[in-house]
Amino acid sequence: MSRFLVRRLLQAVVSILGVMALIFFLQRLSGDPVLLLVSEGASQQAIDALRSNLGFDRPMLVQFADYMTDLARLDLGQSVVQQVPVAEIIKSRLPYTIWLAGVALLLALGIGAPLGVFMAMRRNHPLSKLGMGFVLAGQSLPTFWSGVILILLFAVTLGWLPTSGARAAESVILPAFCLSLLSMATFARVTRTAVLDELSKPYIRAARAKGLSLGQAVRRHALRNSAIPVISIAALEIANLLSGAVIVETVFAWPGLGQLTIQSIAARDFPIVQAIVLLGAFVSILLNLAADLLYSAVDPRIRLEGRT
Repeated sequence: MSRFLVRRLLQAVVSILGVMALIFFLQRLSGDPVLLLVSEGASQQAIDALRSNLGFDRPMLVQFADYMTDLARLDLGQSVVQQVPVAEIIKSRLPYTIWLAGVALLLALGIGAPLGVFMAMRRNHPLSKLGMGFVLAGQSLPTFWSGVILILLFAVTLGWLPTSGARAAESVILPAFCLSLLSMATFARVTRTAVLDELSKPYIRAARAKGLSLGQAVRRHALRNSAIPVISIAALEIANLLSGAVIVETVFAWPGLGQLTIQSIAARDFPIVQAIVLLGAFVSILLNLAADLLYSAVDPRIRLEGRT
């Protein structure tokens, strides 16, 4: 176990360094943020003075070395546009994204996994066929399109829920449901496939022969054994929820990190974008590590020391 953790941590460090180097240099190919900060008609002298003040006149490799040095001191830098520490900006926005992604994950797992079990147990039931239609729609509809549909139906037509913002507790319902649709459909499909695979195995037939009902055989045996693929996809889906929040937060004007990312990219506020990418990479790697550790807890036959 210890060797596995050390190996994965080293891989995580290399991955994060690679992501940061990539985003650092790619951002600077998008243009000069100084040109967006100066007033219209500013003189070249004023532009050069601001560029020097922000440190963008130095060689790019020097800027990258300084940035990595600041990161080693846990300093995320200062926003180019807002002129306040990046850590403070992220701290004010992060709770909104965690709240949105958390509610979306509960909806995705709470609806998707039971739906997948039901569709596996009742393959010929009309509701199972309706569920497959929902899975197909959930995986086919673009997130921004489903968001617009939800706003038109529940906010504009019915007037049940707010159209945007985070002013009230019910404001999270529409964006969270929109964000969860793809993950909900994915959990349902993966769970259905995993349970069907387990139901075809001899130990389930032996359990049924001993007098267990289909529901009892699923609850006592099939669910635990079919959890491995669900755990695998869960780590990916949580990361997808965070990345999907960029679109959802923009559509619903939700004041989280996703909306902040779009605003910072448009303003070429490099330090904020770099910090958000770093946070996303760290969360994704941590989730995959947690999934690997859960494998051995769910299925003792898996030995982490032997994993590559």
